Amino acid sequence: MAVTVKQSPFVLLDEDYRIVEVDSPAEAAFGPLLGRNVFDCFPDATSLYRPYYEKARATGKVVEFAQYYDGYVMLINARPVEDGGLVLGWEILGMLDTMTLDALCMSLGRILTKLGDEEKRTRQKRQRASLRLIEGGA
Repeated sequence: MAVTVKQSPFVLLDEDYRIVEVDSPAEAAFGPLLGRNVFDCFPDATSLYRPYYEKARATGKVVEFAQYYDGYVMLINARPVEDGGLVLGWEILGMLDTMTLDALCMSLGRILTKLGDEEKRTRQKRQRASLRLIEGGA
């Protein structure tokens, strides 16, 4: 029996925000941009993404955030690595359909449901991580 594992795409940025590695799911969009600064390639995205990337670098912790860009709502994961680099992973939560008001409402509803599900999973992870075993007692 074969098991299919859905792999989220990832991109590795160096300390100067240059794209230095892409995996196969990200190849079509980012492969041609290897060696280039991601914000030079997408200048209108700089103010949306850079603060999160800088926070990940400054804290040394993974930063997760939802972002709308170019018609898509994505859940982004920025993980700092050695030498000031960042591994960026993402999941597309949905595309906003702006053809009609009804289509927009439906696409927003689907995206909000996915965001709610992700928020619930995140809250459960935090709760599990905060549980501690206390020995002793009756």
